[in-house]
Amino acid sequence: MKKFTFAILVLACCLSLCPVRAQPLSLKSFSGGITEIVNLNGTLIFSASDGSSGLELWKSDGTAGGTVLLKDINPGAASSSPARLTVVNNTVFFAANNGTTGVELWKTDGTAAGTVLVKDIRPGGYDSMPVWMTPVNGTLFFRADNGTHGTELWKSNGTEAGTVMVRDINYGSANGDPQHLTNVNGTLFFKATSSSFGNELWKTDGTALGTVQVKDINVGANGSNMNYLTNVNGMLYFTATLTATGSEPWKSDGTEAGTVMIKDVNPGWPSSEPSFYTYLNGTVCFKASEYTYGTELWKTNGTSYGTSLLKDVLPGPPGEANGVPGFMTVINNQIFFTANTAGMGRELWKTDNTTAGTVLIRDINPGQESSDATNFTDMGGVLYMTAKSAATGNELWKSNGTEAGTVLVADVNPGAADSAPYELTPVNGVLYFAATGSNNTKQLFRLNPCVSPPAPNLASNGQTQVTVTQNAPAVVLTVSNCSGTLTWTGPGNASGTGNITVPTSVTGTFVYSATCNVGGCISPASSATVIVQPAVNNPDPGNPGPVTGDFEGYLDKVECSSIRGWVWDKSKPNTTVKVEFFANGISIGTIDANIFRQDLKDAGKGNGIHAYSFPTPQSLKNNQTYSISAKVYNSNYTLKWGPKNLTCPNGSRVASESAETQKPLDVIVLGNPIQGEEVSIEIRGAEGEPLRLLLTDIQGRLVAERQVEQAAAVERQRFSLTNTAPGVLLLRVASLHQAQTIKVLKAN
Repeated sequence: MKKFTFAILVLACCLSLCPVRAQPLSLKSFSGGITEIVNLNGTLIFSASDGSSGLELWKSDGTAGGTVLLKDINPGAASSSPARLTVVNNTVFFAANNGTTGVELWKTDGTAAGTVLVKDIRPGGYDSMPVWMTPVNGTLFFRADNGTHGTELWKSNGTEAGTVMVRDINYGSANGDPQHLTNVNGTLFFKATSSSFGNELWKTDGTALGTVQVKDINVGANGSNMNYLTNVNGMLYFTATLTATGSEPWKSDGTEAGTVMIKDVNPGWPSSEPSFYTYLNGTVCFKASEYTYGTELWKTNGTSYGTSLLKDVLPGPPGEANGVPGFMTVINNQIFFTANTAGMGRELWKTDNTTAGTVLIRDINPGQESSDATNFTDMGGVLYMTAKSAATGNELWKSNGTEAGTVLVADVNPGAADSAPYELTPVNGVLYFAATGSNNTKQLFRLNPCVSPPAPNLASNGQTQVTVTQNAPAVVLTVSNCSGTLTWTGPGNASGTGNITVPTSVTGTFVYSATCNVGGCISPASSATVIVQPAVNNPDPGNPGPVTGDFEGYLDKVECSSIRGWVWDKSKPNTTVKVEFFANGISIGTIDANIFRQDLKDAGKGNGIHAYSFPTPQSLKNNQTYSISAKVYNSNYTLKWGPKNLTCPNGSRVASESAETQKPLDVIVLGNPIQGEEVSIEIRGAEGEPLRLLLTDIQGRLVAERQVEQAAAVERQRFSLTNTAPGVLLLRVASLHQAQTIKVLKAN
């Protein structure tokens, strides 16, 4: 039966039902074995023995030549036995023995010079034995024994002076024995023992005063014997024991009142022994025992009423038929786990935290024998694991949660012999692991599992560039040539999967990029462009021809806040000219050049009211580069010094409110006509923006001017009119986006 099933699988793969398998590459053999592997900023740091240097610290850049001894901490054939490798920011902390100081706290930055003893916590060659290493906000917390205070809680910032005991919990030489250190949103929870309360729940903020017992759960000196501490979406879940209830599920928010039993799952003193607390979409899945169903899969929302059996995976009498779910791991919005399965042994399951969605994925080792899947690892939304079959032994497998997508990755040790991969470590889309090779020696392997699928075709009716008019029906970009999941990104950091619906309410050029994910392998990107043009409104329907004139104008500045410059008609020196702006040749809007500039007036450009400041549209702020140009609206005259390139970061909103959304500029002259020698002004609608105020007589001669760097919500200004003759004055107020001119009459 097993050979027949295997033959069917081979035939299916030959018919292209299975993906092309990339083969692992052996980087180096280690006759003494490999124990731990971690990723330090793209470099592997691991413990291994090559048979001559003992068990020491190694590193690898993913090449055979770059897989080298990092440091022989205990020189010669003796071992320093680096253990409990823990990454904190850009440092790997670990315990090691250099042959002189005993087992103490060490660190490395990935260089030999940077691999050093942090502190000899217990001097004189004795072991301080650092364990339970846990990072919290860039600080390493751990348990150690300095020979005076027993095993207590310590912390380290990587310096000798900064490696200190947090608190002597069980005062004197007695052991506080902190265990199960768990970081929950910057608070460290742990189990610790005191003489008065036994082992109970504690927490710390890293200070002695902030290291306190949360609650005496099992009142008295016996302790609650808690374990399985887990950060569940910002809440601590754990298992604790009371004489009356046995071991049951609890939760804590860090306060005594908020530390409560969730439910006595197995009522009375028998324990449910819950474990594997795993959060998915508002529900916590866990393993528990109950007298009716045996050891099965349960779920909770954190309340007694919301705690119930999720599924009786292996129905039957308790003690005889137990699903015993384990190795629960969330990958791609589903929980993978193993469970005992009727007629199949222990196999691979998944759940979405619904009964109907809790199903067997595949009988990897067909028949009664188990596949015993373990070492669950998420790489690119795909489960990689170790599992066995009769034909291949214990080898590397992967699963996307479907039967067809649960396949052997590689038979590293060919035939029925086991390679037994372990320490599966993803680094930038490449999987590293230790396994027994065909030479029956432990080796470090590298697997680049992806043969990139082709780029998807992203288009609308077959077109990769579509131009429509503003407020036309939405454009739908559809995908083809993608057998997996389409993932797209677009303007304003928008993202999603599947088809893309592009609204046309805003003008601009919108570029969308898409990739195809097939079994965790990502295709090259493809793109499509939607151009939304404004509807053309001819200012003179009776005269549709182009506007003519003796124009002179410039595109001075093109920035993410605004586009600025000036233009005038020499034949009509005091007439306002309308300007139209373009991005990559597509119109993005118009504005009147009606801002006064003294330099223009001084240069003889009519009344000087010929400058413009056009707010840069939000649609251009998507990290794309645009060619910006401008011309006199409805004419053939293009402004000089253009085009200019513009690149604005995603989501940039500096001074980018459109004229439709910003408050109108409101300028009020208090007491007009003016009876005295002073004019008072109130300005609204320019809060936070720079303001320019210009007061001239009717001939354009300057009376006063003022620059305001940042306007208040109600900006109040005064100008002296002492040396100004009675008559009509012009007050010009301009913000970054708007301008207003008001006639002011000085009466006497």
